[in-house]
Amino acid sequence: MRILYYYPLDAHSRIVRLLMAEKMVDFKLQYEFPWKMSEQLRQKNYYSALPVLVDSNSTTIAGVFAIIEYLEEVYPDPHVFGYTSNQRAEARQIAYWFISEFQYDVLLPIAQEKVLKRFSSKSSSAPNPSVIRNAIYNIAHFLDRMVWLLERRSWLAGRDFSIADISASSFISVLDYLGILKWNNYNPVLLSWYVRIKSRRSFQPLLNDTISIIPPSRNYAKLDY
Repeated sequence: MRILYYYPLDAHSRIVRLLMAEKMVDFKLQYEFPWKMSEQLRQKNYYSALPVLVDSNSTTIAGVFAIIEYLEEVYPDPHVFGYTSNQRAEARQIAYWFISEFQYDVLLPIAQEKVLKRFSSKSSSAPNPSVIRNAIYNIAHFLDRMVWLLERRSWLAGRDFSIADISASSFISVLDYLGILKWNNYNPVLLSWYVRIKSRRSFQPLLNDTISIIPPSRNYAKLDY
C-alpha cells in the first residue's frame, strides 16, 4: 500500500492528496508534524520536508515538486497538466506560482503565527497581528490574478481542470480552514470556482480534516456560503 506522510494544514500535502485522488490512486495517510518529524520519516526523507510519498514498489519521493512530476509520469491518467505544450506550460506556471510565491508571501507567515505558535510551549508564543495583517494584504495580489483568469477561462489554466486548480485550491483551503478568507469581500467568480472544486469527490476527504486545538472555521466544510 502506498503511504503519504502529510500534515493536514500543509498545502503541499493537500496538493498531493488531491492529485492522487483525482488519479484514483489508493494510498494510506500517515500523520506527521512538519516541525517535529518522526525518526522513521527522517530516515526516508533527507530533505526533512513534507509531503513524502512511499509508493507500492517502495520508491520514496520527497517534496511536492518531485511527487507531482512522479505521479504524472507513473500514473498519467487523467492528465493534470494538459494535452499541449502550451497547456502544460501554463498549468505549471500557475501551480508553481502558488507553491513558491503564495507559500512564502502568504501561507508561511500565517501558519507560523496561527498554527505553529499554538503548539509552542514558550510564553512568548502569542500570534503577531502585524505579521498576519501583512500576509493577508498579500493575498489580494494572487486573488485578483485568479479572478482575471477565471473571467476568461473555465479553469485557471484553460478549458480543463488541472494541476493549477489543484495547487491554488490547496492553499486557499488552508486559509479557509483557518477562517482567513472573507468571501463576501471577493469577486463571486472566485467563490464559484472554489465551490466547484470543493464539490469534487477528490476534495471531500479534505473537508473532514480537523485538528483538535485548531478547529476549522464555521463555513469550511460547507458547499455554499
